[in-house]
Amino acid sequence: MSLKSLILGCLLDAPSHGYEIRHRLKNFFKRSHGINEGQLYATLKKMEQDGLVTKEIVHQEKNPPRKVFFLTEKGKEQFNSWLMEKDGTNFSEFDFFRAFPFLEKTTFFMHLPHSRVLEFVESQLKLEQLKLEEYKRVRSRMLERGVNHYRIRVIEFGIEQQQAKINWLYMLSRDLEAPE
Repeated sequence: MSLKSLILGCLLDAPSHGYEIRHRLKNFFKRSHGINEGQLYATLKKMEQDGLVTKEIVHQEKNPPRKVFFLTEKGKEQFNSWLMEKDGTNFSEFDFFRAFPFLEKTTFFMHLPHSRVLEFVESQLKLEQLKLEEYKRVRSRMLERGVNHYRIRVIEFGIEQQQAKINWLYMLSRDLEAPE
């Protein structure tokens, strides 16, 4: 997902100023890492030049004016086009490595002592279980707030994926506990 697509989606939800957009990217998509204000505002400026967004200066009593960005009809059309693009057409790309970077390390475990691998896998298992508990808490809060059902489905996918990671790590730890 490109930064531009994420910004368009944020603005489709509600007109926002840069800080709000960055906050949503960080809290929902975990994508503010590596996105500084300069990059965000440069992207917004380019999007404005391309007619995807407009901005309005909103004056405030005690604070400096804010630039609030709005999605244009052209921006909405481009976002909807992006939404309808098919994903995952490159079958040779192992994108599950990005979803679970621990797998990259696993491919080199044969270079470590068996006991260290077991210790490491068990500590990762505990971390993944904590993550699963947090995802479930997030889902509960989303349900309480009446969040859109598509977004609930996204967190449910994350919960299922997290459970699959835990199951895989559990099986790996059982394999490691078995005598060689």
